[in-house]
Amino acid sequence: MDGAQPLGMYIVASVLFLIPSSLLWVAWRRSSKGSQESHHWSWRMYCINAALLVAGTATLTSIVFAFSWLLNGGSPHGMDASPGLWKSLVPIIKWTLIASVAFAAVGKGKGRFLLLAWAVADVFAIAMVNILQMD
Repeated sequence: MDGAQPLGMYIVASVLFLIPSSLLWVAWRRSSKGSQESHHWSWRMYCINAALLVAGTATLTSIVFAFSWLLNGGSPHGMDASPGLWKSLVPIIKWTLIASVAFAAVGKGKGRFLLLAWAVADVFAIAMVNILQMD
């Protein structure tokens, strides 16, 4: 693990990603309760479910990105870390985040607001990991 960050940084990253993961879990619970109460599903309910699925993928990808980035040395002076898995995950994170926000925007129900809060929390978690690991 040449250039890897100290163990404390991995713990901080894990705690930071609990925020978007918790918001996503609450959104899933709310969506499952709403689907049991509703007998008729509209296309907007399918959009919320698609947004939840894409958001789950984005969250897992963000976590893998953060740990891969830290494992490859992070960015101690604001420059790029050494090449690794994290470089190929950047476009996946970007497009899954955009897709989940787009699906949530056209979706129906209170879960869409949780998904929008999730998107902000996910970007916040990634930004904080980047900021906190600097020397």
